[in-house]
Amino acid sequence: MKVEDLEKDFLALSEQERMAFLRKVLPVFCRDMTASHEKVSEMFLLFTDECGVEMKSMFATMAPLMGPRRGGCCG
Repeated sequence: MKVEDLEKDFLALSEQERMAFLRKVLPVFCRDMTASHEKVSEMFLLFTDECGVEMKSMFATMAPLMGPRRGGCCG
């Protein structure tokens, strides 16, 4: 499937269906992206560059709460 087709199909989903999809995809994405420091940096930049100030603020707020032993989405 091409990225453009996936994007179009995703945007056609209801908000509830999008959340169900993300619940299935994000754990796999997180496990893969947290395999190395470089990938973590890439993931952080992807979210903050694409989502803007709101995402940067959310990460800054959540980071101290999650800590290295709290796991977050990635266990």
